[in-house]
Amino acid sequence: MSSATSTSPGISLLLDDRYRVEEPIARGGMATVYRGHDERLDRVVALKIMHPHLAMDEDFRRRFGREARAAARLAHRNVVGVFDQGEDGDSIYLAMELVEGETLRARMVRQGPLSVGESLRVTEQVLQALVAAHEAGIVHRDIKPENILLDAQDTVKVADFGLARATGSNNSSASAALLGTVAYISPEVVTRGHCDERSDLYSLGVVLFEMLTGTQPFRGEQPVHIAFQHVHEDIPAPSTRVSGVPRELDSLVTWAAARPVGQRPATAIDLLEAVRELLRTLPATVLATCPVQIEDAATGEVPRLTAALDDVAADLTGSPRAFPPALTGDAGTGEDHAPAAAHSFPADPTDPAADPDADPAADCAADEPADTQQSEDGESSRQVTLRSPRGRRGRHLVAGTRLRSRAMAAAAAVALVGTMTGGTWAATTWYLDEGPGANRTVPLVVGTPLADAESALRAADLQVSTEERFDDEVPAGHVITADPSTGSDVKKGAAIHVVVSKGIQTFPVPALEGLSLEDARTQVEDASLTLVEDEAAYSETVPEGEIISQSADAEALPAGGEVHVVVSQGREPITVPDQRGNSEAAARSALEQAGFTVTTSQEHSGSVPRGAVISQNPASGTLFRGDEVHLVTSLGPEMVKVPDVFRKSEKDARKALEKAGFTVQVSHDKGEPVFGMVYEQSAEPGSELAKGSTVTIKVF
Repeated sequence: MSSATSTSPGISLLLDDRYRVEEPIARGGMATVYRGHDERLDRVVALKIMHPHLAMDEDFRRRFGREARAAARLAHRNVVGVFDQGEDGDSIYLAMELVEGETLRARMVRQGPLSVGESLRVTEQVLQALVAAHEAGIVHRDIKPENILLDAQDTVKVADFGLARATGSNNSSASAALLGTVAYISPEVVTRGHCDERSDLYSLGVVLFEMLTGTQPFRGEQPVHIAFQHVHEDIPAPSTRVSGVPRELDSLVTWAAARPVGQRPATAIDLLEAVRELLRTLPATVLATCPVQIEDAATGEVPRLTAALDDVAADLTGSPRAFPPALTGDAGTGEDHAPAAAHSFPADPTDPAADPDADPAADCAADEPADTQQSEDGESSRQVTLRSPRGRRGRHLVAGTRLRSRAMAAAAAVALVGTMTGGTWAATTWYLDEGPGANRTVPLVVGTPLADAESALRAADLQVSTEERFDDEVPAGHVITADPSTGSDVKKGAAIHVVVSKGIQTFPVPALEGLSLEDARTQVEDASLTLVEDEAAYSETVPEGEIISQSADAEALPAGGEVHVVVSQGREPITVPDQRGNSEAAARSALEQAGFTVTTSQEHSGSVPRGAVISQNPASGTLFRGDEVHLVTSLGPEMVKVPDVFRKSEKDARKALEKAGFTVQVSHDKGEPVFGMVYEQSAEPGSELAKGSTVTIKVF
């Protein structure tokens, strides 16, 4: 019995005579976490003890148990391990791995927005945990900074699987939806109370937004206001809140947190591949960039283009859409006139974040107003950043642009048109087909399904050629590499060669049954596989040294795959049990159950009861299944008729009795015989006695 004496845990409480409760670490809505000590295994643990007032609620008890079962199914370096679950009096607890570190929430409170690289590395490790969970059929359903722990080495541990549900189970309960944290909740949970693996990816996209910007994408006075925004508004690109976020990362965030479920990554593996691609391809200076808040001195909003720039576009073609769609969005409303594929995030070499020579300290410095200077015509101009409304389609261009009056901009446009032979149409054609307007940036397609990659490339006006190749890591049908690589600038219509994974190369497993062990080994090794001998077995039909059976797990295996075989030891020798003295029925049953064929014969026996086994051949040793064992059973003693020897001489009487099979005993009860004749015999003449019985005769 435990030493627990109260319903609320305290210092020196011993749970189940094993776990010593020490100082509290954290307190949540459902439980308090304490530092503890496992006195049986002598190790430090974290003890999560449900609040006593909730321990009486069966729903919370089930949720607590569900967390234990879900986490216990995941043995992964990025998942907080659960060691034990128990109840001691009113204390319901989990014994878990103690992570010495801090939550992601604490890190952001202490540090503010994280650098681009740190944000991606945290996201990468959370995705590794989600890949393991989703492959185990578990949806976390509560991804948020409070449930992401970082230890002293910045290893990420995902905790609190209390909301986790098995994939395919009933995930459509309203109560489950309400249990989620509303700031990170996916639209389908709000509207339908339904979630799947992609709901976790939405929540992680919101967390990544917060790591980069230091703020959550949606705010509201009441949780219902925030939930409404999740359902009806697209998550903004992080670059609309902070500077220093590359366009590729904008697209990654909006892809992961797309409102329609079908526009998100299909699996956590797809998103993980995209994150790793950014970590590989973004310059070190960009990864080290610390995003800083964007604020216009006058409006407190992201700087916008003046109307003069729109007029230049109109003057070039007579249409407000002369510039590429990237520059025609309304930065104020955040609307995209021509959004690219949700999962396409090409790099932009004109973005300072993509410049390998850029100074990361400049991005991490305090936000300052743009420089304002006086132009020759007396009008002011300032340095501005031109961005796509959501970081999904438009280029991020930095220009020391003098925003002059509409008249000056129009004059510049007229001068430009005047130098172009063929007029406005020629200028437009040159711009879109040969000039800067024909430039395309290769989107990120590595790790995505081929169909998505083709859609993204064609949406960027690029051609696609494909090649298939086996790959041990990239799933079949997903892109391994692209040439030119992600972020490269190419001309409109350029061909992008993508290598598509055929999955892991496999080799047909040869049929081995009936082959000798050496022949089987040769065939398996010739197929680039490995032969593994399981425990040998006896076989009544397969000769010794040949293959009885082989593993049938797959018709093909990857290189080095194990093919398990069972080798025959030949026929199994069976010990012959001795049945002498047993009844014929019992002896026959025992021998037949052992696998032998039984034959019998009968003999008379004066010593063995009728029906019992007199002899057995063989009586010991071993035989093979189906071999013959012969039994001789007793007919009992042989009965013989007693001859009449009355008045015969002693000699003749003895001879007659012995010939009949009796043993003769002579008695001279009247002294020495005078006549030598039998006057009495012990057995009545004509009666039957067992052969070998003794008959006494009296002679006078």
